[in-house]
Amino acid sequence: MRRRSLAGRVGAALALAALAGVAAFGALSFAVARSVYADANRFALAESARALANLAAEVFAEPGQAGTWAARAASGSGFRLTLVAAGGAVIAETRADAAAMENHADRPEVAQALAGAPGWATRRSATTGVETLYAAAPVLRGGEPVGALRLSFAAPELAARLAPFALAFLAAAAVSGAAWAFAARAVGKALVAPVAELAAAAGDWAAGRLTRRAGRAGIPELDALAGVLDDMAAELDARMRESESRGRELLSILDGMGEAVVAVDAALRVRRLNPAARKLLLPGFGSDSAGRSLLEALGSTALAELAAACVKSAEPLEEEFQLYRDERRHFLVYAAPLGAPGAPVEGAVLVLNDITRLRALEQVRTDFVANVSHELRTPIQLVKGFTEALRDGAVDDPAEARRFLGIVSRHAERLEAIIDDLLSLARLEQAGGGNLGYARAKVHLPLAEALAALEARSVGATARVSLECPAELEADCNPGLLEQAVLNLVDNALKYAPDTSPVDLVARAEGGKLVIEVSDRGPGIAPKDAERIFERFYRLDKARSRDSGGTGLGLAIVRHIALAHGGTVSVNPRQGGGSVFRLEIPLRLEEGKNRGDAWAQREEGVQESQETGE
Repeated sequence: MRRRSLAGRVGAALALAALAGVAAFGALSFAVARSVYADANRFALAESARALANLAAEVFAEPGQAGTWAARAASGSGFRLTLVAAGGAVIAETRADAAAMENHADRPEVAQALAGAPGWATRRSATTGVETLYAAAPVLRGGEPVGALRLSFAAPELAARLAPFALAFLAAAAVSGAAWAFAARAVGKALVAPVAELAAAAGDWAAGRLTRRAGRAGIPELDALAGVLDDMAAELDARMRESESRGRELLSILDGMGEAVVAVDAALRVRRLNPAARKLLLPGFGSDSAGRSLLEALGSTALAELAAACVKSAEPLEEEFQLYRDERRHFLVYAAPLGAPGAPVEGAVLVLNDITRLRALEQVRTDFVANVSHELRTPIQLVKGFTEALRDGAVDDPAEARRFLGIVSRHAERLEAIIDDLLSLARLEQAGGGNLGYARAKVHLPLAEALAALEARSVGATARVSLECPAELEADCNPGLLEQAVLNLVDNALKYAPDTSPVDLVARAEGGKLVIEVSDRGPGIAPKDAERIFERFYRLDKARSRDSGGTGLGLAIVRHIALAHGGTVSVNPRQGGGSVFRLEIPLRLEEGKNRGDAWAQREEGVQESQETGE
């Protein structure tokens, strides 16, 4: 059902009120007029009865003439005339048979007239059956009442005489009511128009158009209300703009965070998550995770239990978890309740901080300390043992003393080599790929210097090494570090290849990179060891490595030198047996970019190495 407008309601209410007022006024006016008219008729009827009573005294002396007299007295008047004897008997009646009528002594007006005073009454006539107005006067003879004369007038006849006045009243009321209804409608519209304007303004505000201002109607009260609402809209607009700005700022912060942020409701359904969190979700849920359960989205029962405990306790919680995707990752998870202080908890916010690298680095550090301790313990114990043997008497045997001193010297040199390599690694890590003295250099020079250094260590050691490098080949590099890397690679090949097998050292330009390859004919490297061989202290054959004087750090130094130049180092099987170590660095080094890339790769390499080790 269609609802009526406010203007229609106000107009109708005012019109009804006006019509009710007019009707009430008309009814009251008609009632007053009728009362006045009735009183006037009553007075006239009573006076007429009194006048006729003065003429009726002789009738009561001759009762036989009473009927004739009564008919003659009432003729042409429209009144009903009744003559009542002193005992109440009706002796004459103009509208009925007097003989058939009952005694009227008990009629109020007749009783009062028989008592000597005029009387009147209004009631339904027992004779005619209609509402009748009665007036009675005493008939006196010698000052004493001998009877009563009563005149009566039917009420319908009175109403008929008042009908023209009633119609006039009704016509006046109708005209007045119409005028009042029209005026009420106009007033209703005038009152509702500014309210409608305020409603339209409020609709625009609800739709977000807060720059809309309410009009003024010229009514002080409504204009004051419009001013307050305009101020409220302006304040709301400012607050919404500030809220939107803060919301955008918060979203930018969330989107820019490296930590995964997930907001869930009290039922542990995902409400919001940032891009970092989407990368952690199960396949197919990344772009449609809102509304899904936390367990379904992240696949971690322990994480869902932490969120449930946070919602239940309304207290911040912190715990470390492992999540499994393509690989195992460690997360430090902070859960905080979501909701206003003192209000029921609406959910929880989970911040997942990826500490996989941190845990990997901690493991690397632990392994490094253990490896260093192990590598240093053996030569130190040997030096200590043979020193004690010399002190206990072996020094008196020249042959034994020389042999023991040779062993002590050899292991002291091993200690020195380990410490030198550790210092080299420390310098490379502290430099972080910067301030390493890059220069444009002929590549064959550091390669030749590396072979010369090996020859100086052991005469004839490089006789089976073939060098192939174009004389014009140049690269941006640190010549000293490049020499160190090549020296370590060639030395490694000479140690593990058969004594008579050749070692090939080749340098060339390939795709904008300097490629240096060292090929040997040794036992080769299994695929499972190919990645880990560049870790510190990783050995394929631990006993042989120590016997050959290796420190377990040579290839790790090569890897760090490659990374410092923005390059890589790898090992692959050689066709026909043996291994090929391949060192790649850019021919032209963009220091800012490549150094950053290199050391990022170094971090990934540390992490990968640790995960492989686990």
